[in-house]
Amino acid sequence: MPPRMSGGGTKLPQLYSLQLERMIAHGLSANKIMDLLRAGAESEAELTEAVDPNVKWERLLTFAQDNLQLMESAVSDGYRFPFITIGGIKNLLAIKYRKREGADYRFPGDRIEGLRLNGAELELLRSMIPAYWVFTRGDSQFGEDRHEITIALQRP
Repeated sequence: MPPRMSGGGTKLPQLYSLQLERMIAHGLSANKIMDLLRAGAESEAELTEAVDPNVKWERLLTFAQDNLQLMESAVSDGYRFPFITIGGIKNLLAIKYRKREGADYRFPGDRIEGLRLNGAELELLRSMIPAYWVFTRGDSQFGEDRHEITIALQRP
């Protein structure tokens, strides 16, 4: 079964969400992800080799062991961030959509500008990110289903 991994009701901290997204980006199925999480520390070497040698997997594996039902729900039904920083959004864009600062959007320091997504990508991203981040569509569309957006913190 393919992992859903996004937009569900399960709230998952930023660090663990981004690590799950890395697993998906490397083609791991939901069943494989859950097998690795259930195995705990025994799977750390496999994750390092198969997914990303620069990621420290120990915290995710410990969290998963302590919160197995939550992780199962996040993998099967999707998740959302209860809190995410602008850096977390930039990482999510890089992992999930292969969008890079400078090439795919501008980052003037406090917001993301000029990000182009299709309607499904935009809807999924919006469903994952807390409401204190405001998504504003630009005036122009790029193609039939392409939108240019800005993501910024909601001002009080």
